[in-house]
Amino acid sequence: MKGSRKTLEYVPRWLVGIGDVFLVNAGFALAFVIRFGLDVPQVNVRPFIETLPWISGLTALLFLGLGLYEKRLNGFFPVFRSLITGVVLIVLSAMVLTFWFREFAFPRSVLILGGFCQIVLLVLWRWLMWHGDRLLYGQRTFALIGPAADVETIAGKLLELPRDSVRIAKVVELNEGLDLEAELTGMDGVLVAPSVPRELKAQILNACIATGQEVYLVPDLYDVAVSNARVGQIDDLPVMQIQDIRLSGFQAFTKRALDLVAALAGLIVFAPVMLVAAVLVAVTSKGPVIYTQQRVGQFGREFSIYKFRTMVADAEKVTGPVLATEKDPRVTPVGRFLRATRLDELPQLFNILKGDMSLVGPRPERPFFVEQFEKANPEYRYRYLVKPGITGLAQVYGRYTTSAEDKLRYDLYYIRNYSLLLDLRIILQTIPILLHPATARGGKESTAQQFTNLLAEQEKPSI
Repeated sequence: MKGSRKTLEYVPRWLVGIGDVFLVNAGFALAFVIRFGLDVPQVNVRPFIETLPWISGLTALLFLGLGLYEKRLNGFFPVFRSLITGVVLIVLSAMVLTFWFREFAFPRSVLILGGFCQIVLLVLWRWLMWHGDRLLYGQRTFALIGPAADVETIAGKLLELPRDSVRIAKVVELNEGLDLEAELTGMDGVLVAPSVPRELKAQILNACIATGQEVYLVPDLYDVAVSNARVGQIDDLPVMQIQDIRLSGFQAFTKRALDLVAALAGLIVFAPVMLVAAVLVAVTSKGPVIYTQQRVGQFGREFSIYKFRTMVADAEKVTGPVLATEKDPRVTPVGRFLRATRLDELPQLFNILKGDMSLVGPRPERPFFVEQFEKANPEYRYRYLVKPGITGLAQVYGRYTTSAEDKLRYDLYYIRNYSLLLDLRIILQTIPILLHPATARGGKESTAQQFTNLLAEQEKPSI
């Protein structure tokens, strides 16, 4: 085996988690000192000590659900917005706990002050950990493997990451006589395009094991289908058992129960927001406030979806059905904000009550586009084994401009790995999206030009 580099490493997540829990409690302790001085009355200290284990446990669970312990190569801002969401939920949870335990000596002023202290402490802590990763392990170098046309799209994703975190060292196009081990030596990670044949993926995996690289496969349907396979046996023959992708009767029942509770609660909580959004849409542009449109739902049945109108009236009168683009001129200024924060989707809570949609699931598309998507990807029809949703994996990890093919990968993974816990995690991770404009990217050299420059740099003769 040839000499290898270390696989992609990070500051241990358990260490980060211990720091999070400690600083959340330290934030409340600091708030007591700010409120009472160094001589905090014992009658106020006791409620804090009694609720401390509960707050600690909730912190770990909430931060886990918000994806704060996932190993990602994204910038710091996604961590920041998730921390803000986590702290707000911790403060609200602490209020509920103190009311439940009748611990009224835990002042509300301390809870509010504690929230601000926690944000400062946690942001500083996570910023140190984020930069610690880079100081300890440096910039990660990647090799991209696959046809240039496919690799260009993947390269665009990496080129949009912070420059000090990832560098594309080379693009490897597979051909006869290629020495994979020699090509991959010195890399930290290898990213493989989905169009690479399965037998070649096996060769790439063997080469990466030999040279010590981590492998990232952009999945095709087969990869998604086996992602939750069980190891079994027939007599003494080991087999991979692929279960039915459909939801069981019990799963469908619990999902519907969660939908009804969440939709009713959402309509109550977001009623003021929906009222303000309706007024803004009405006074800033002509046309109906609520926009209805035919979409394809579970088992291919069509239904009318409800949304706040975000485009000018009769936006498709001349063009016909056209997918929205990142800087679509048909989108109104208010509509752009509603789309960026996903607030335009709130009227779909009524779709959930009607049973047309679920809270979590693949986004429903229009019949015109469904027909096109199914021609390009026959696997697209599997999305309709579950009800469409207001939010989903593609909405948490993607944007409006994420390609239909990438969204399909997220949707199929969700269906394949469905659980109530996964639904709850997606709901929780949807909250920080409200703090992040979905289209807030720009001002960079185009990724296509960067990719062209990268290829040109590779083709220069070495000196």
